[in-house]
Formats: sequence, C-alpha cells, structure tokens
Amino acid sequence: MGGFYMFDIKRVSHKLVALLPTLAQRVQQLTPKRVQQQGLTLLLNKFFQPELTAGSLDFLAQRYLVLQVSDWQLSFAITLKNNKLQVELASVQQDLLIKASSQDFLDLICGKVDPDTLFFRRRLSMLGDTELGLYCKNLLDTIELSRLPPPLPALLLSWQSLLATAEVAADQTATVPGSL
Repeated sequence: MGGFYMFDIKRVSHKLVALLPTLAQRVQQLTPKRVQQQGLTLLLNKFFQPELTAGSLDFLAQRYLVLQVSDWQLSFAITLKNNKLQVELASVQQDLLIKASSQDFLDLICGKVDPDTLFFRRRLSMLGDTELGLYCKNLLDTIELSRLPPPLPALLLSWQSLLATAEVAADQTATVPGSL
C-alpha cells in the first residue's frame, strides 16, 4: 500500500525544473518589454550602487555587454550612460556577449562554480572584447551573494540546489535502461 502513494522526489524535481525555461519564456512573452527593461535597469542600478558611486563600472561607458540565458531565450544588453546602468532588450551592437544556461548563471551567482571552469567546459561562452570580459569577471569576483536582500540568497541557493538535484536525477535516468 505504501508503494502506491510514494513518488520519486528526484524525478518530480527534474520534471519541475524542466518546466522552468518554458515558464520563464511564457512570463517574458506576457510581460511588456518596457516593464522588463525598466525592472532590470532598476534592479541593476540598486544592486550596483556602491560600484556606480565608486566609478568601478566606468569601463562599461559607451560599451555594450550582452547577457544571453540560452535556455530561457532571454537576451539583454547593459551599458553605462550618465553614471547609470541602462538595459536594452532590443538588439544592439555588442562589445561582449556572455552566454550560458540559467543553471550555469545561477551556479556562478551562488559561487558554486567559477567562470573559468564553465568556460573550459564549454558551458559559458564569451564572444567579443575579452578585456571587457575580464573587467566584468574581476568586478563580480568581489561581490558576495550575501549582499542581496535577505530573502534572495536563501531562495537562490534553494533553487540552485533543486536544479543540481534535478540534473543528477536526469543523468541517472538517462543511464538506466528502459527509463523514460
């Protein structure tokens, strides 16, 4: 009787995580571009306020860093204008493109993996001005996850853990003969 009600949490986690890119794309499609752009701009300026004040982001002046989340079909450019970060969702000429999956970006944010490891495993790609990429990497290396508002670090770590568990479950399922 107990077997009837039991389920495999790893398999359920894997299926839920597999739906995240589709859900993210749907939310992105339904949210007006202007709202997305203003929201990202506001969040980035708030988060990077100390660096903006100190001039640590001046290397982005008149340059475009494009971030692309491959599994979410999300791409946006960041530049510095009038000592404020600006986000562009429309296609712009990029000085540097950084592309990875949502899980790999999350692993970076949570400090679970460093960018060099992802780059050499071909899970993080950079195209364009490598000097600009090094400026970005060096700046981000100085920022701790704990700087985020109180609920976010715990949520990000939980999400990262769920993604990691689902990835392991997917790998195990793929190696078991006859599994779906």
